[in-house]
Amino acid sequence: MRLSDLIDTPVTGTDGTELGFVIDVRCHQDGPIRGAMQTLRVHSLIVSRTHVGSLLGYERRQQQGPWLIKILVRFLHRHAFIVDWDDVEREGNAFRLRASAQPRPLPE
Repeated sequence: MRLSDLIDTPVTGTDGTELGFVIDVRCHQDGPIRGAMQTLRVHSLIVSRTHVGSLLGYERRQQQGPWLIKILVRFLHRHAFIVDWDDVEREGNAFRLRASAQPRPLPE
């Protein structure tokens, strides 16, 4: 699977309501060893209602950068949330949250 297969994919709730689109993916480097390094494994998806674009790393608390850009990016994605990869299932060309899903807001 490629990252481009995930970005912009619609995400729906358990009842079929549209929740947003995948705007970013968090990966952990804990997959099988390939060469000298472990491969990346998808850990969670960041979902937003808008197609405004990437969070540019500003969803990470330790990320430093211009204050104005940080405020603007956070405002544009104020309804964004994180959902674990294990809490979604592929349904056609979209992802559907499982009944046990626990979406979390982005860290402040």
